[in-house]
Amino acid sequence: MRFLIFLFLFLASIRGIAQQTPQFSQFMMNRFLYNPAFAGFEDYWDVQSGFRTQWTGLNTANRTFYTTANFAFDKSDRTSTGITPYMSKTIRRNYSPTYIRKKTRKVNFHQGVGMQLISDQIGPITSMSLSGSYAYHLSLGGERKLATGGSIGYYQRVLDMTNFNVKDAGDPFITYSNASSLPAGKISGGQSLINVGALYYTRKFYVGLSANQPVFGDFFFTNKNGNDGQETRNAIYDPLIAEVQADETIDPDRKLWLLAQLNFKKNGATQWMGTVAPTVFFQSGLDIKSGEHWTFSPAVLVKYMKGATLVAETNMRVKYDEQFWVGGTYRHKDAIGIMVGAHLSNALNLTYVYETHTNGYAHQSLGSHEIVLGMKFRNRIFMANPAF
Repeated sequence: MRFLIFLFLFLASIRGIAQQTPQFSQFMMNRFLYNPAFAGFEDYWDVQSGFRTQWTGLNTANRTFYTTANFAFDKSDRTSTGITPYMSKTIRRNYSPTYIRKKTRKVNFHQGVGMQLISDQIGPITSMSLSGSYAYHLSLGGERKLATGGSIGYYQRVLDMTNFNVKDAGDPFITYSNASSLPAGKISGGQSLINVGALYYTRKFYVGLSANQPVFGDFFFTNKNGNDGQETRNAIYDPLIAEVQADETIDPDRKLWLLAQLNFKKNGATQWMGTVAPTVFFQSGLDIKSGEHWTFSPAVLVKYMKGATLVAETNMRVKYDEQFWVGGTYRHKDAIGIMVGAHLSNALNLTYVYETHTNGYAHQSLGSHEIVLGMKFRNRIFMANPAF
């Protein structure tokens, strides 16, 4: 498709733009993916693994895998709305002081830590990120809490041009480094990443705002073409490197840049600059109890990436007696889907989503599939009725 071809070429250009966070439909099942302030939100050690394949049937199908884990410490209050037969008298109160450091002083807060590992592949582009998170949750009185959080980590991207063919080589909208040719083989680049977030919540409602990669935007792609012709490259670039080093008229900063580029070329490598665009996420949702057994849980996610359009999507889940749930997903002008899930045990749950596209690709693709396995460790508060 012309759009994907342009995207791949643009990533290989001297100024490529990359999105750090892949697409997930079940955002209400793992809110921590988008906002580090959710670390320590739950009443248990929350571990989740998910797999998503998008645009099934196309050669450029997107495949994403992630694992996240987060837990709270110093927490004795209750967030869960499910059945809780094993609560202590302290936890049974809606919001008690979470930690008493001194007999005469009560501190109304708790903390959370977490980690994320995300791998994403779309056509020749493979991305991977690993990060750790910390969140601070402050009681505002009653059931109200305010949390702030942040994460730091590393982001790596690889672009494999081995079997990449350009259909529109003369397209004036396509530009690339040296204005002559695309890179050969694999090019890769990495950078540090920082995410920040804030969250306001009660037991039945939450609203959060977060930003991915507000700093460390630029990084470099490099590729190595092997050792063929090394003697020839030495003969060409060694005199040039010596000449630049000896030239006192060159600005010191520019000299460092020139020497770096010459050494790259001497070693058979090439360098391109890339950018991870900052992305802002707004999340909100609530639980609405209906009778003794039913719970309705609508949620919304709004995403804005610098240089791109605003994207809004919704989840709606209907849960029966903490056993199983059904629901739907909708992404504006992109996709609509169905959701089904169940508690397999008190510590294990499974959710599946199927999406079909509404943007004109429905007849070219078999849709998108996403499955999430959730695990609850040290679960002394929340109690589910296993569906099986």
